[in-house]
Amino acid sequence: MKKLIIIILICTPILSFSQQTDYKTYDKIVDLIELGNLEKAKKLTLKLIDKSEGWNQVHLLMSNIYFKEGDISESSNSFLSAYPENEVESALPIFLMGEKYFEAAYYSAALQLLKISENLLKQNLIEWKNSDKKNKHSYAGEINKNKRLITNCQFSIDAMKNPLEFKFENMGENINTENAEYLPFISADDEFFILTRRMEKEGMIDQEDFFISYKSENEKWQKQTPMSINTLKNEGAITISADEMFLVYTACDRDGGIGSCDLYICVKTENGEWSDAMNLGNVVNSKAWDSQSCFSPDGKYLYFISNREGGFGGKDIWRTELTRFGFSEPKNLGENINTKHDEMSPFLHHDNLTFYFASKGHTGMGDYDLFVSRRENTDSDWGTQENLGYPINSNKVENSLVVSSDGKTAYFVSNNSGFGKEDIFTFQLPKEKRATEISELEKEIITQLEGEEIILENVLFEINSFVLMESSFDELGLLIDYLKKNLSVKIHIEGHTDNVGKKTDNQILSENRAKTVYNYLYKNRINSNRLTFKGYGESKEIASNSTEKGREKNRRTSFVIKR
Repeated sequence: MKKLIIIILICTPILSFSQQTDYKTYDKIVDLIELGNLEKAKKLTLKLIDKSEGWNQVHLLMSNIYFKEGDISESSNSFLSAYPENEVESALPIFLMGEKYFEAAYYSAALQLLKISENLLKQNLIEWKNSDKKNKHSYAGEINKNKRLITNCQFSIDAMKNPLEFKFENMGENINTENAEYLPFISADDEFFILTRRMEKEGMIDQEDFFISYKSENEKWQKQTPMSINTLKNEGAITISADEMFLVYTACDRDGGIGSCDLYICVKTENGEWSDAMNLGNVVNSKAWDSQSCFSPDGKYLYFISNREGGFGGKDIWRTELTRFGFSEPKNLGENINTKHDEMSPFLHHDNLTFYFASKGHTGMGDYDLFVSRRENTDSDWGTQENLGYPINSNKVENSLVVSSDGKTAYFVSNNSGFGKEDIFTFQLPKEKRATEISELEKEIITQLEGEEIILENVLFEINSFVLMESSFDELGLLIDYLKKNLSVKIHIEGHTDNVGKKTDNQILSENRAKTVYNYLYKNRINSNRLTFKGYGESKEIASNSTEKGREKNRRTSFVIKR
């Protein structure tokens, strides 16, 4: 970035020139700057300014010297000596310099220049509109960009004055290597972690593969190992549905591909292995670039990045619905998420209400920043995005954020103090940026296959009674919370007993217990069209009734999700 600024300082076109120019001294100063002899360069430059009135290029030398010394304010002032802020021709150079200061995170200096260039650009626009001459150059676009950069500068200055608590640590040698690791994925139950690794070998084409790490009994990540789905070609950006039935990743330039990069899917087979990858087809994939997907925790949607036509511009975030007939036509997530610039690395947290992504277009600190958007329930639109703040974000690239089920433990990619190139780091999100921690009940719901029984372990009744014990209300409250945010979910409530007593009495008791749970949910504003119930008596045992422990397991209240 500093190189870019130095180039502008030396090479930007100048508005006026002196007839007498000491090019020999000028070249000597340039050499001194490159050698780092700034003190001598500064003395010669001051002398050259005194004897070369009107030669504005010399002021750029001084601006360059101040910049190298770290005095950005004086560097900016010297730059303005070369480009007077009262001349309309200065608009574009001042704007370009302000843009470069912003990119280098010198926000105050950038703001000073951008405010000047904004006024000059507006003046240029007025003169152009009032002129009879045809001017191919339109200032409207630069004015809008200038305004956006001013907003970014003001945000960045404020963010740095109010930093968030942020301490990150490398995930260690069980995850990271001397190669580049990126695009992390964490399972809904936090039990396994997947990354994409780019392996570089001299004289060979770089290879991208997936590596997986499992959590040990002491809650530590074990040594990562290559996944069976890897091929001799490149694979990247993996996502797996919460029930672990579907796996989607990105592959580029494959035989039979639809665009430059496509999404491919693997399905879990009966023996627990992944099927061969299949292209998701031209309903989901386009002739453009499609990549970086993530499943919603309920398995209903697949979110992904695409620069296809019909978006807001650049790379946008889209989603497609997984129906019983396959994936539906993708829909754009809308203006609260997407901009005319690029968005990347979508991640929908397991609470199904908190969405993280990276963007170049929303107000930020430069390049890609990380953002969060929230919604009230799964039928709501995504709310206005919020920048994750400083120092999580900076003027550098921040992306590929994923968050564990506790809503606070985050993982991201950085090339800062790692084992080699990009590494994966972890940190605790500030409270106001966290997702909602999901309960063990919700974790079980989203990781179960459709139609599998989910037992309410703490919903209990007195012996031979269908009156709920007070200890049952906490778990029923968790179920109510889940149903209130997942409005499309329907459940079938089941009552079960052991085989002690008359079969008829057990049938009636199980029916009444299931109905009691149904009534409790209904009274807590869960619509009756989302609820059904039935008593099964002793007909669906899950353990032997020959022991008290087995009979205790059979006396249960449970439910089945109907998505």
